Amino acid sequence: MKTGFSTNAFTEKSLLYGLNTISDIGYDGVELVLDTPHAFLPLNKKYLSEIKNCIKKNKIEIANLNANTVVGWYDNNAVIEKFEPSLSNKNDKLRQWRLNYTKKAVELADELESPSICLTSGISTNFEKQTCLRIFTKSLTELASFAETKNISIAIEYEPGLLIENSDDVYHIVSQFNNVGLNLDVCHAAVLGENISKIIKKFRKKIIHTHISDCKNNIHFHLIPGLGSINFSAMYRSLKEINYEGFLTAELYTYSKNPEYAAKITFTYLKNLILNHVY
Repeated sequence: MKTGFSTNAFTEKSLLYGLNTISDIGYDGVELVLDTPHAFLPLNKKYLSEIKNCIKKNKIEIANLNANTVVGWYDNNAVIEKFEPSLSNKNDKLRQWRLNYTKKAVELADELESPSICLTSGISTNFEKQTCLRIFTKSLTELASFAETKNISIAIEYEPGLLIENSDDVYHIVSQFNNVGLNLDVCHAAVLGENISKIIKKFRKKIIHTHISDCKNNIHFHLIPGLGSINFSAMYRSLKEINYEGFLTAELYTYSKNPEYAAKITFTYLKNLILNHVY
């Protein structure tokens, strides 16, 4: 398995600074977050060229492109909900905007040689859940076909409070597609009280990418691994059993005031986790 770190910890720094720092620490890969302040799409040619040159100079892989949120859509207006407009939005104009935006993410993944993008379903509306699920599946069907032409995988990330909010919700959907799977965020699983090892064994090859962070007391707050209650040793063993060879990508946006510290401590933790399970 390879180590990765998400740029959303560096929102108070420039993207290029984040890329350089993540590489200097020793990570194998980086997750780019396709939203403000770093990379809301489309990117102008000059900026994209700078990103490409930085990646090439550092010889670092792109672990994943994160298209979960679209804060940039609100421009300078008040942000109502970072996950909206979504692929399940009942307003067809807004849904189409998000669909086109996510296709741009797929195109960028192809250009940057990222194996995948991750996405979310949108906010849950319990009284219209079935309608929104049908809309989401319709969007995903079109998107999956488009991504297949680029050989890009789509990883659905679930989160408490979203339309797709647990692993069972994801499993029901991904079984319908060849190139759609799970972005396993272990903090979200822990918040919901799910058994992470059971999720891994259930999804197996459908696990496309991971988000690694700790949590405690079922509170949705991403902690540096080792500071909470998640059993990462059991998680790692389960991933080894299914022959997962992808990235363990730390997602620690909660440490934007000191991302360098979070990245260094987490890198040491992940490397030790890997070294302690070499057999």
